[in-house]
Amino acid sequence: MTDRPAGGDDEGRSAVRLALLLTPGTLLAGVAGGIAFPILPIVGLRLGLSLPFIGVILAANRAMRVVSNPFVGMMADRAGGRRTLLVGLAIQVVVMSLYALGIVTHRAGALFLAGRLLHGVGSACVFVAAQALALHAGGHGTRRGGAAAAVRAAIVLGVPMGLFVGGLLSTAFGDAATFAVASAAVLVAFAAAWMTVPDLHAPGSLRSSRSETLRAMRDRRLLAVGGLNFALSFAAGGMILTTLALLVHHRHISVLGMNDQGTSGLLMGVMTVADAAATPLAGRIGDRFRAHAHVATAAIAFLTPGLVLVGISTGVPGIAVGLVLVGLGGACLGPSLLVIVGEIVPRERRGTGAGVLQLCGDLGGMAGPLVGTALFAGSTTMPYLGTAAFVACFFPVAAWLASATGP
Repeated sequence: MTDRPAGGDDEGRSAVRLALLLTPGTLLAGVAGGIAFPILPIVGLRLGLSLPFIGVILAANRAMRVVSNPFVGMMADRAGGRRTLLVGLAIQVVVMSLYALGIVTHRAGALFLAGRLLHGVGSACVFVAAQALALHAGGHGTRRGGAAAAVRAAIVLGVPMGLFVGGLLSTAFGDAATFAVASAAVLVAFAAAWMTVPDLHAPGSLRSSRSETLRAMRDRRLLAVGGLNFALSFAAGGMILTTLALLVHHRHISVLGMNDQGTSGLLMGVMTVADAAATPLAGRIGDRFRAHAHVATAAIAFLTPGLVLVGISTGVPGIAVGLVLVGLGGACLGPSLLVIVGEIVPRERRGTGAGVLQLCGDLGGMAGPLVGTALFAGSTTMPYLGTAAFVACFFPVAAWLASATGP
């Protein structure tokens, strides 16, 4: 099946159908990643691993994704999004098995690290391939926002669901059994994707020269898109994810009598639910009015005050409202940026474009924790106010992108 001009209701149904077919694999890839966070550190300490080495293990996934994203994007263009997705899911099955084996054999260090490194490659394959397939499913733009929104919602929900499911399963069945269950779930997703996901791609007659491809990748609009995705991941996936529990602890905040971890987890869930719930609406608005760049600009208006509110609030209501605003900003920015990438790069290079977008997001997700923890040592307010100022600096970038892309 190849990309073809927009054709009304049939194409719309096709885009929605493909997005739904991609959701299980994309969601479970995120869940598998989230499961590792509440289990690996505790098991590592129990088996005698040092805290610095545990930190290296946890960071290895994101670091490997940063390195592999561009190559995975090119793989999606050359081998096809379907094959790249299946490779990623197969790697995830191996990863979960390595985690379980590390627990059973008490050789956690080497096997956990190998699993996290492989996990970076596997998750990059799943996320980049899913985004590239979503762009192809949307045709010439009338349905791209809806397909991109469905895929992104699955990515956003995956890790928080993994944190929750991992905690429940490890308590009920044990750590090794939890990874065995995760491996079986991803294996089911692999089988479902093998049977149902089509291999959408650009027509074989489309062959751009190397100079045309390089020119597209150096487009200033693509640089602007990457910068905006970096800012979003720096704020939401980096800063808030890293420092929210510390903020809750320092300000003695509690929800329903829960401890710091439970309260911060619940508040993070509020942000995630707001993001995932609003993402499909943002995608449809961008599609209907052909205004994805304007929707991305509006995202800055949500992110900036949301971060300020989290930084200055001393109670649960203020922090919760601020996190909802950050979630709405992510919902506006995420699918819109993916659709804009599809409009900028050649159709036969959509995988590469999705890889570049994912790379910028992962770089922001890596930088956020480093900067956040450093700033938090001096003040509980400064990390959020500083991040808000940083995000606000991208408003002119978003406004220029809106004028440069047009309707």
